Amino acid sequence: MIPTLPIQISCPNCKTKYTAQVQSIIDVGENPALKAALLRGQLNVVVCPSCHTAGMVSAPLLYHDPEKQLLLLFIPPELNLPLTERERLTGNLVNALMSAVPSEKRKGYFLNPRTVLTMQGLLDEILKADGITPEMIEKQRSRTRLLQDLLQAIEDDKQLQALIDQRRADIDYTFFLTLAASAESAAMAGQQQVTEKLLKLRDILLARTTVVLPEPLPLDTPPAQVLDRVLAVKEHEGRLTFVMYNRPLLDYAFFQELTNHIEKATPAEAETLRNLRTELLEMTEQLDKEAQEVQQAKIQLLQDALASPDPAEVLRNRKEEIDSIFLAILGTALRGAEKDGRTEEAKQLQRINESTMQILQDSLPPELRFVNNLLAQEYPEGTRKMLEEHRQEWNADFLEILGALASDVEAQGRPEAAQRLKDIRAQAEALLKN
Repeated sequence: MIPTLPIQISCPNCKTKYTAQVQSIIDVGENPALKAALLRGQLNVVVCPSCHTAGMVSAPLLYHDPEKQLLLLFIPPELNLPLTERERLTGNLVNALMSAVPSEKRKGYFLNPRTVLTMQGLLDEILKADGITPEMIEKQRSRTRLLQDLLQAIEDDKQLQALIDQRRADIDYTFFLTLAASAESAAMAGQQQVTEKLLKLRDILLARTTVVLPEPLPLDTPPAQVLDRVLAVKEHEGRLTFVMYNRPLLDYAFFQELTNHIEKATPAEAETLRNLRTELLEMTEQLDKEAQEVQQAKIQLLQDALASPDPAEVLRNRKEEIDSIFLAILGTALRGAEKDGRTEEAKQLQRINESTMQILQDSLPPELRFVNNLLAQEYPEGTRKMLEEHRQEWNADFLEILGALASDVEAQGRPEAAQRLKDIRAQAEALLKN
């Protein structure tokens, strides 16, 4: 396992100095999740412990994809390292990678990493190796530029509407996926204002454009109807979106239905349908492969934690890998151990579960941590006491957070939890008026 490295950070906002762990080597074969974090702009994002300002650390990075025999090196130019220091750093990174790779898997290309001059150049090379063409990359950049332009105009309604009218054709499914990914990245980085601005823009665009975002079809949708929906989507990116939302429906029965259509079609139509079948098979295969890689990475994280004398430390160092998939795998393992009577293993898994919950709690913004602590108290005495004792830590904005959480929980079909949040909000509002 390749460890993270501690570096000293000086917060650009409040000047607080603190130590942060950064990733200097990405080995896709060992940890595919790091590649996704890099492409999403979530790698090496650190948060100041004092003012909670988030930002990406500019650090040297060695990227390795063993399947493609790709080894890329990026050294930020702002570090202004002399040639001898760059060579020493390159040697250290390559040696660290080789020491983590079994000897039989070390190849000649390890000795000659390809240098890229910019972070964007690094991302371009990774995408190019994945079969993403320069034209596709430029389309994505165009969407990103449009998103930035819309965000800049969001406070000027006249300018915003003019931009929407001018670029209406570009505000499509794929653009909304880009917007959603940006909002997710901002939320994970703790950039609450940016997240709120992106979500506000999303709501405005949905209200002012005719774009209808795709929703998963019911799981009992007949294959013929699924095929009709696929055939109605004319662009590759739209079909990919459909497949992502409806992967379980593209099963053997669906492809049999498509084959029946091919056999009854004219020669020209049959060729088009065969190309469509090939495209859909490639999409589903890629999605299944990615899902399997992600699942395997989560299983490996759990195994690493179980094998460590300090599982909590393993989880803290790799907290960016903790997500709903990991929690599901951990829960399944815990229930299996309890059901089979493997008492010691169940106890160990329970400790890992408790450590995981604590790490997730510590990673939350302060406001949400406070909400969780309130929900753990007895109502009304315990919650009122906590609100009073921490009165200096919350204000009127906290009421809006409680209200929004109550609405979300209610929409999820959890009326009792929603009512608890509403009751706590009423308590806080009363205290605020006193």
